[in-house]
Amino acid sequence: MELFDLSGKVAIVTGSSKGIGKAIAERLAEHGAKVVISSRKIEPCEAVAQAINEKHGEGRAIAIAANIASKDDLQRLVDDTRAVFGKIDILVCNAATNPYAGPMAGITDDQFGKILQNNVVSNHWLIQMVAPEMLERNDGSILIISSIGGLRGNALIGAYNISKAADMQLARNL
Repeated sequence: MELFDLSGKVAIVTGSSKGIGKAIAERLAEHGAKVVISSRKIEPCEAVAQAINEKHGEGRAIAIAANIASKDDLQRLVDDTRAVFGKIDILVCNAATNPYAGPMAGITDDQFGKILQNNVVSNHWLIQMVAPEMLERNDGSILIISSIGGLRGNALIGAYNISKAADMQLARNL
């Protein structure tokens, strides 16, 4: 017995060439969704899409490379998804970055800015790109993958944790 049926639904999953994002994309496809595999490098995305297509049938997954730091890349991700599948029903904001591990006193402005840009602002951009069509249809789901770190301090990944707390607040405010 299936818990739910996502047949006919289209999902974008950022950071889905490996790890949590890949597992999410695989589960979405398992439940019938068409999935867009996305990360910075096209080759790993294509490998994941190919494996999903081999398991669930041709056309179930496509690969679109996009750097979450680039608003143009994210717009192309959304536009290309619509061009292939016609719509976006599910957005999973999973991709994130953490270029620094150490005490907050040692982080550079560039490192802190990159964490906030990639982990929070990029999610905001993507949501702005897809939410209008979901609202118009009164149907759709947006997930922002956060972390327990958003609720607790940490001596080594404090800036990352700040970004994950901000993601939680972004979701609440939306």
